[in-house]
Amino acid sequence: MTANQRSLGIMTRCQGSHFIDKGYYKKLTLIGRKHGIRVFVFSPRRVNFSTRTVPGFEYRNGAWQADTFPLPAFVYDRCFVGPAYRHYKPFVEKLQKDRNITFLGHGLSGKWQVHQMLLRSEKLSRLLPPTELFTYSALADTLEKYGAAVIKPMAGTHGIGVARIRERNAGYEISGRTRENQPFRRIVREPGGLKRFVTAFTSGRKFLVQPYLELHTPDGSPFDVRVLVQKNGQGEWETTGKAVRIGDKRSITSNLHGGGKAVPLSPFLARHYKPAMQARIEQTIDWLAGELPRFLEQSHGRLVELGIDVGIDTAGNVWIIEVNSRPGRTVFTMINDPAAQLHSITQPVRYAHYLMKERVGGY
Repeated sequence: MTANQRSLGIMTRCQGSHFIDKGYYKKLTLIGRKHGIRVFVFSPRRVNFSTRTVPGFEYRNGAWQADTFPLPAFVYDRCFVGPAYRHYKPFVEKLQKDRNITFLGHGLSGKWQVHQMLLRSEKLSRLLPPTELFTYSALADTLEKYGAAVIKPMAGTHGIGVARIRERNAGYEISGRTRENQPFRRIVREPGGLKRFVTAFTSGRKFLVQPYLELHTPDGSPFDVRVLVQKNGQGEWETTGKAVRIGDKRSITSNLHGGGKAVPLSPFLARHYKPAMQARIEQTIDWLAGELPRFLEQSHGRLVELGIDVGIDTAGNVWIIEVNSRPGRTVFTMINDPAAQLHSITQPVRYAHYLMKERVGGY
């Protein structure tokens, strides 16, 4: 196997030498080195397809060094989907079509597409909240049926741009987070005011509408469960870790970027649910972590890791809230779970190593 066949490119958005998650990518580089794998970071927009090279950055001698690299044999896609992704998508798709490049996994395209795939599973579909593409009439129907609704951007992250709308005697209460991730709350008195607000709020982006689920503790703190599942060094799915994210009482989401905190799962459930219900909830989450990745991969194609966000309502029902193919790992640092933290970083490299051996039939 040549040196380039043992190269792993971390594909992400770079503005010059600026890119997020440098600490994570540094650790990936050092772990890769132990496996004889050269790891570097690059932007898909900078690829020179005629020379099959790309400028990028490699962590060596204690700093990120700029260099020009041959196109990697393997790519770890960390190009986060969002409003700016359209500038990267054509270049990502061209790399995906290159027969000499293997992606560890292909990123999921959006909440709606994932929802549609999961609906095909008789078992998993039972855990999906009713979901519609946003139109004002879909919102009005959801409010009429359930009394409260949530609207969320199809390609959003971190709870940004998510809003809850609840019917009140005096009209409608709207609360959530703006596009700038600032919490807000307002009252509108009549349907015309609601329509004007949501039209402006959703302008230029595609949204989903769902019933508002009571995903909070008895004292009103929103929470969800982040489950990280990853491929291991044998190419099989494993659960790396589970943690509860608890949001601020003034927020409707539990995202850490919105000021939330993380705590271990079992003690949290023991505080808020009776033992039999706690056991049933944990059993359902474990089943979900085993079932969902395999089913989704059959529909979508190869995946390397998934962050599954699970909601638990006040009655103890488990819901699939979101599935992310480019998950963060902060929760395991916050709950002081060093084993999960280490696994979350090493598994992508182990899986890349497995694929390299598969490509050449072992070495």
